Amino acid sequence: MKVTRLVLASSSPYRRQLLEKAGILVSCVQPLADESEATATRPLDLARARSELKGLSLPLSEIDQLAISADQVLEFADQAYGKVARPEEACEVLRRLSGQVHELHSAYSLMHYPKNAPPQLILSRVVTARMHMRHLSAAEIAAYVATDEWQGCAGCYQYENRGVQLFGTIEGELSTIVGLPIPQLLNDLRTLGINPLLGSGPWNID
Repeated sequence: MKVTRLVLASSSPYRRQLLEKAGILVSCVQPLADESEATATRPLDLARARSELKGLSLPLSEIDQLAISADQVLEFADQAYGKVARPEEACEVLRRLSGQVHELHSAYSLMHYPKNAPPQLILSRVVTARMHMRHLSAAEIAAYVATDEWQGCAGCYQYENRGVQLFGTIEGELSTIVGLPIPQLLNDLRTLGINPLLGSGPWNID
């Protein structure tokens, strides 16, 4: 199989920045799937299911391309936490997580889109980071929610920005926390014959 273009199946500027900083140049295409349609019993499996659903929902391509899709689910007390719509909800989530340890499951999938043909799943992977949130005062929670960083984020925080102030320690790599595990992704791409360090495509993938 030959791949002419790498595509990120996401509109997330954070995931695109992670890829570009690592030297992976991609085109961004908005997935057509509704991620709420994905179901799974375990939060880890839900992240994987959403990632695969997104990756398989792009329009057919006129050239061979490899799509990278991703999703992230926060797990706390065996429950999955996603995005919330209101500041009051964000405050409640942070109150629950305060002083506790939760997990961020970051999933990604690789899909081959042959020319004018349905996509084929190559692989999907989930990498987990353990997040030790310190005890937060009511004033700290209110001040952080007022930054609006909670919007559109699983867990209602952005660790890569002011959200880092909410934590004592972490167990995991920054890109996993942001939502796309770059070291693992790069390794999978190299296994397929795609090495961004050695230049751009097209590539023959296994």
